[in-house]
Amino acid sequence: MSTPLTTPSIIIRSYQADDLSACQALIIDANKDYENPIEYYNLAFQTDMADIEKSYLQVPNAHWWVAVSTEDNRIVGQVALQPLHLGDPSYYNCSPLEERDQICELRRMTVHPTVQRLGIGSRLLETLLSFAREHGYRQVHLTTLTNMSKACSYYEKLEFTKGDVHWYPLTHMSTTRMLNSKDHIGEILPAPTIFKSGNSIPVEDQERMKLPPTKTKYIYVQHFFLTL
Repeated sequence: MSTPLTTPSIIIRSYQADDLSACQALIIDANKDYENPIEYYNLAFQTDMADIEKSYLQVPNAHWWVAVSTEDNRIVGQVALQPLHLGDPSYYNCSPLEERDQICELRRMTVHPTVQRLGIGSRLLETLLSFAREHGYRQVHLTTLTNMSKACSYYEKLEFTKGDVHWYPLTHMSTTRMLNSKDHIGEILPAPTIFKSGNSIPVEDQERMKLPPTKTKYIYVQHFFLTL
Protein backbone atom coordinates (compact mmCIF):
# COMPACT_ATOMS: atom_id res chain seq x y z
CA MET A 1 0.00 0.00 0.00
CA SER A 2 1.41 3.42 -0.99
CA THR A 3 2.13 6.03 1.63
CA PRO A 4 -0.31 8.96 1.39
CA LEU A 5 1.21 12.32 0.53
CA THR A 6 1.24 14.91 3.28
CA THR A 7 1.27 18.65 2.78
CA PRO A 8 4.79 19.98 3.38
CA SER A 9 5.33 23.00 5.57
CA ILE A 10 6.06 25.86 3.18
CA ILE A 11 6.48 29.59 3.12
CA ILE A 12 5.62 31.86 0.21
CA ARG A 13 8.23 34.57 -0.29
CA SER A 14 9.52 36.90 -2.98
CA TYR A 15 12.08 35.69 -5.48
CA GLN A 16 15.73 36.16 -4.53
CA ALA A 17 18.70 36.37 -6.89
CA ASP A 18 20.14 32.97 -5.96
CA ASP A 19 16.80 31.24 -6.73
CA LEU A 20 17.29 31.40 -10.51
CA SER A 21 18.69 27.93 -11.19
CA ALA A 22 16.10 26.29 -8.93
CA CYS A 23 13.26 28.16 -10.67
CA GLN A 24 14.50 27.12 -14.10
CA ALA A 25 14.92 23.50 -13.02
CA LEU A 26 11.39 23.54 -11.59
CA ILE A 27 9.96 24.51 -14.98
CA ILE A 28 11.65 21.51 -16.61
CA ASP A 29 10.84 19.01 -13.83
CA ALA A 30 7.16 19.93 -13.63
CA ASN A 31 6.55 19.63 -17.36
CA LYS A 32 8.50 16.54 -18.40
CA ASP A 33 5.38 14.50 -19.01
CA TYR A 34 4.07 16.89 -21.65
CA GLU A 35 6.90 16.26 -24.16
CA ASN A 36 6.95 19.90 -25.21
CA PRO A 37 9.87 20.98 -27.39
CA ILE A 38 12.93 22.17 -25.47
CA GLU A 39 12.70 25.43 -27.46
CA TYR A 40 9.51 26.21 -25.53
CA TYR A 41 11.41 26.21 -22.24
CA ASN A 42 14.58 27.76 -23.61
CA LEU A 43 12.50 30.69 -24.79
CA ALA A 44 11.39 31.29 -21.19
CA PHE A 45 14.98 31.12 -19.97
CA GLN A 46 16.12 33.57 -22.66
CA THR A 47 13.34 36.12 -22.10
CA ASP A 48 11.65 36.98 -18.78
CA MET A 49 13.48 34.26 -16.82
CA ALA A 50 16.90 35.40 -18.00
CA ASP A 51 16.74 38.18 -15.39
CA ILE A 52 13.76 37.70 -13.08
CA GLU A 53 14.65 40.68 -10.93
CA LYS A 54 14.67 43.00 -13.95
CA SER A 55 11.58 41.45 -15.57
CA TYR A 56 9.45 41.31 -12.42
CA LEU A 57 10.78 42.76 -9.17
CA GLN A 58 11.96 46.01 -10.76
CA VAL A 59 8.77 46.47 -12.81
CA PRO A 60 5.90 48.46 -11.27
CA ASN A 61 2.89 46.29 -10.44
CA ALA A 62 4.74 43.04 -11.18
CA HIS A 63 6.18 40.35 -8.91
CA TRP A 64 7.53 36.77 -8.63
CA TRP A 65 6.94 34.45 -5.68
CA VAL A 66 8.36 31.07 -4.73
CA ALA A 67 7.03 28.38 -2.40
CA VAL A 68 9.83 27.05 -0.21
CA SER A 69 9.75 23.88 1.89
CA THR A 70 10.79 24.69 5.46
CA GLU A 71 12.03 21.11 5.84
CA ASP A 72 14.87 21.30 3.33
CA ASN A 73 14.73 24.88 1.98
CA ARG A 74 13.81 23.52 -1.45
CA ILE A 75 11.78 25.59 -3.91
CA VAL A 76 8.72 23.49 -4.72
CA GLY A 77 6.52 26.05 -6.49
CA GLN A 78 6.47 29.45 -8.15
CA VAL A 79 4.16 31.96 -9.78
CA ALA A 80 4.61 35.41 -11.29
CA LEU A 81 2.60 38.39 -12.48
CA GLN A 82 3.29 41.11 -15.02
CA PRO A 83 1.25 43.93 -16.56
CA LEU A 84 -0.38 42.61 -19.72
CA HIS A 85 1.74 44.73 -22.06
CA LEU A 86 4.80 42.80 -20.85
CA GLY A 87 3.23 39.42 -20.15
CA ASP A 88 1.44 39.04 -23.50
CA PRO A 89 2.13 41.97 -25.86
CA SER A 90 0.12 40.46 -28.72
CA TYR A 91 -2.97 40.03 -26.60
CA TYR A 92 -2.48 43.50 -25.09
CA ASN A 93 -2.48 45.11 -28.53
CA CYS A 94 -5.79 43.52 -29.50
CA SER A 95 -7.54 44.12 -26.15
CA PRO A 96 -10.00 47.02 -25.69
CA LEU A 97 -8.10 50.23 -25.06
CA GLU A 98 -10.05 51.05 -21.91
CA GLU A 99 -9.41 47.60 -20.37
CA ARG A 100 -5.90 46.53 -21.35
CA ASP A 101 -4.05 48.33 -18.55
CA GLN A 102 -6.36 46.80 -15.95
CA ILE A 103 -5.38 43.25 -16.95
CA CYS A 104 -2.40 41.39 -15.54
CA GLU A 105 -0.71 38.28 -16.90
CA LEU A 106 -0.23 35.22 -14.69
CA ARG A 107 3.07 33.61 -15.66
CA ARG A 108 5.28 30.62 -14.87
CA MET A 109 2.84 28.92 -12.48
CA THR A 110 4.62 25.72 -11.48
CA VAL A 111 4.41 23.17 -8.65
CA HIS A 112 6.88 20.30 -8.40
CA PRO A 113 5.29 16.93 -9.32
CA THR A 114 6.10 15.41 -5.91
CA VAL A 115 3.93 17.96 -4.09
CA GLN A 116 1.10 18.60 -6.52
CA ARG A 117 -2.52 18.33 -5.31
CA LEU A 118 -1.49 19.43 -1.81
CA GLY A 119 -2.73 23.02 -1.92
CA ILE A 120 0.57 24.69 -2.77
CA GLY A 121 -0.72 26.02 -6.09
CA SER A 122 -3.77 27.46 -4.36
CA ARG A 123 -1.59 29.28 -1.85
CA LEU A 124 0.55 30.71 -4.62
CA LEU A 125 -2.53 31.82 -6.53
CA GLU A 126 -4.09 33.43 -3.44
CA THR A 127 -0.90 35.44 -2.98
CA LEU A 128 -0.96 36.56 -6.60
CA LEU A 129 -4.66 37.49 -6.58
CA SER A 130 -4.26 39.52 -3.40
CA PHE A 131 -1.37 41.43 -5.01
CA ALA A 132 -3.39 41.96 -8.21
CA ARG A 133 -6.35 43.45 -6.34
CA GLU A 134 -4.11 45.68 -4.24
CA HIS A 135 -2.51 47.04 -7.43
CA GLY A 136 -5.75 47.86 -9.20
CA TYR A 137 -6.05 45.01 -11.67
CA ARG A 138 -9.55 43.91 -12.62
CA GLN A 139 -8.75 40.76 -14.56
CA VAL A 140 -6.10 38.04 -14.65
CA HIS A 141 -5.21 36.57 -18.03
CA LEU A 142 -3.03 33.55 -18.77
CA THR A 143 -2.24 31.14 -21.56
CA THR A 144 -1.17 27.52 -21.57
CA LEU A 145 -0.72 24.91 -24.26
CA THR A 146 -3.80 22.75 -24.77
CA ASN A 147 -1.79 19.53 -24.52
CA MET A 148 -0.90 20.51 -20.93
CA SER A 149 -4.13 18.89 -19.78
CA LYS A 150 -3.44 18.94 -16.04
CA ALA A 151 -2.74 22.65 -16.15
CA CYS A 152 -5.89 23.37 -18.16
CA SER A 153 -8.03 21.31 -15.78
CA TYR A 154 -6.43 23.02 -12.80
CA TYR A 155 -7.26 26.53 -14.01
CA GLU A 156 -10.85 25.50 -14.73
CA LYS A 157 -11.08 24.07 -11.22
CA LEU A 158 -9.92 27.45 -9.91
CA GLU A 159 -12.83 29.07 -11.80
CA PHE A 160 -10.84 30.60 -14.62
CA THR A 161 -12.96 30.95 -17.76
CA LYS A 162 -11.79 29.44 -21.03
CA GLY A 163 -11.29 31.97 -23.81
CA ASP A 164 -10.21 31.57 -27.41
CA VAL A 165 -7.77 28.96 -28.68
CA HIS A 166 -4.99 30.26 -30.95
CA TRP A 167 -3.11 27.78 -33.12
CA TYR A 168 0.11 28.18 -35.03
CA PRO A 169 2.06 25.93 -37.40
CA LEU A 170 5.43 25.05 -35.88
CA THR A 171 7.69 25.56 -38.89
CA HIS A 172 11.46 25.19 -39.05
CA MET A 173 11.73 28.97 -39.25
CA SER A 174 9.62 29.55 -36.13
CA THR A 175 11.55 26.87 -34.24
CA THR A 176 14.84 28.53 -35.19
CA ARG A 177 13.53 31.90 -34.05
CA MET A 178 12.45 30.41 -30.73
CA LEU A 179 15.98 29.12 -30.25
CA ASN A 180 17.55 32.53 -30.79
CA SER A 181 14.90 35.06 -29.85
CA LYS A 182 14.48 37.32 -26.86
CA ASP A 183 10.87 38.12 -27.78
CA HIS A 184 7.59 36.83 -26.38
CA ILE A 185 6.37 33.66 -28.13
CA GLY A 186 3.38 35.53 -29.58
CA GLU A 187 5.78 37.87 -31.40
CA ILE A 188 7.82 35.02 -32.89
CA LEU A 189 5.13 32.81 -34.38
CA PRO A 190 3.06 33.79 -37.45
CA ALA A 191 -0.41 35.26 -37.04
CA PRO A 192 -2.61 32.58 -35.44
CA THR A 193 -5.76 30.91 -36.60
CA ILE A 194 -8.31 31.57 -33.86
CA PHE A 195 -11.03 29.29 -32.57
CA LYS A 196 -13.42 31.66 -30.79
CA SER A 197 -14.70 30.69 -27.38
CA GLY A 198 -17.98 28.82 -27.61
CA ASN A 199 -17.58 27.88 -31.28
CA SER A 200 -17.11 24.28 -32.35
CA ILE A 201 -13.57 23.10 -33.08
CA PRO A 202 -12.99 20.63 -35.94
CA VAL A 203 -12.46 17.04 -34.82
CA GLU A 204 -9.00 16.91 -36.40
CA ASP A 205 -7.91 19.91 -34.35
CA GLN A 206 -9.47 18.51 -31.18
CA GLU A 207 -7.27 15.45 -31.55
CA ARG A 208 -4.13 17.46 -32.30
CA MET A 209 -4.79 19.73 -29.30
CA LYS A 210 -4.23 16.76 -26.98
CA LEU A 211 -0.78 15.96 -28.37
CA PRO A 212 2.59 17.67 -27.85
CA PRO A 213 3.76 20.06 -30.59
CA THR A 214 6.73 17.76 -31.24
CA LYS A 215 4.28 15.20 -32.66
CA THR A 216 1.77 17.45 -34.46
CA LYS A 217 4.03 20.36 -35.56
CA TYR A 218 1.31 22.71 -34.35
CA ILE A 219 1.06 24.82 -31.20
CA TYR A 220 -2.41 25.25 -29.69
CA VAL A 221 -2.64 27.97 -27.04
CA GLN A 222 -5.60 28.14 -24.65
CA HIS A 223 -6.49 31.56 -23.18
CA PHE A 224 -7.97 31.77 -19.68
CA PHE A 225 -9.47 34.67 -17.69
CA LEU A 226 -10.44 35.43 -14.13
CA THR A 227 -12.37 38.58 -13.23
CA LEU A 228 -11.39 40.10 -9.90
